Amino acid sequence: MKLPITGGCLCGKVKYQITRDPIGAGNCHCRTCQKALGAAYLAVLFVPYKALKITGEYKEFATLSASGNTMHRGFCAECGSALFGRNSANNEIRPVCAATLDDPSIYQPNMDFWVSDAQPWDYMNPDLTKFEGNFLHF
Repeated sequence: MKLPITGGCLCGKVKYQITRDPIGAGNCHCRTCQKALGAAYLAVLFVPYKALKITGEYKEFATLSASGNTMHRGFCAECGSALFGRNSANNEIRPVCAATLDDPSIYQPNMDFWVSDAQPWDYMNPDLTKFEGNFLHF
């Protein structure tokens, strides 16, 4: 994978670079991701915490996740695009919304998690590893 990986919001005011290889990728089907995005799931790339370099003004919205941790969801203060997050239980990994990558074709999920919250009309790739709740490792 060619580094840096770049991405940003719809209006272009927030941009980011990922300076190290991602450490995982998956589709989160939890209800808080569904509500935050207005979609069936969040396609998320997991990157080393310090490898995410952000420019531009963004805001965060804190939610209590199903696992009991606080998820801080970063979004553009201007256009509202969901971009990245941080979890109170883990300061080693940052989730990045894969659809905001400049080249989203590099996204290759290897799991579905929180499938217990998945909508019945949401088709999941049967070849991906499934976790009823949170995953334990990549």
